[in-house]
Amino acid sequence: MGGADAGHEVAMPMASGSADSGRNGGEIAVKAPSAKKPRIDCVDGCRFALVLPIIIGHFIRFGSSKEWVLKLLTQENVLVGGFFIISGYVTGYTSTNIGELSHDHKKVARPELYFWQKVMGYYPLHFVVSTAFSPMFILAERWAKQRS
Repeated sequence: MGGADAGHEVAMPMASGSADSGRNGGEIAVKAPSAKKPRIDCVDGCRFALVLPIIIGHFIRFGSSKEWVLKLLTQENVLVGGFFIISGYVTGYTSTNIGELSHDHKKVARPELYFWQKVMGYYPLHFVVSTAFSPMFILAERWAKQRS
């Protein structure tokens, strides 16, 4: 494609009166800025808006016994579907090249490595949250067994 690749040097002509115009035939070497995909903040906001009611729906049974509240906040099937659709878009966006209709060969050359990088990006947070909330889960299970 035309233009400089990311990280390659590009020769730029210098003004004829410059002090360094004698070196390199009147040109200076300038590194081209690397092409980085812009982050789409509204996608993150949409994903958060879809995840928050799901999280609340998981815990609302412990906080309310009102039938209408439970029905309102536990209709997660549509929210989960929307979250997965947007997450699929994000995965596709991050694994393609800017300005090309092809995938990023480095990311999909070894799909198992790409998968484990994604999993390990979330697993530490999952471990911390599970550890922090495990006492609540244990108490809730004991409470439920006592009631039945």
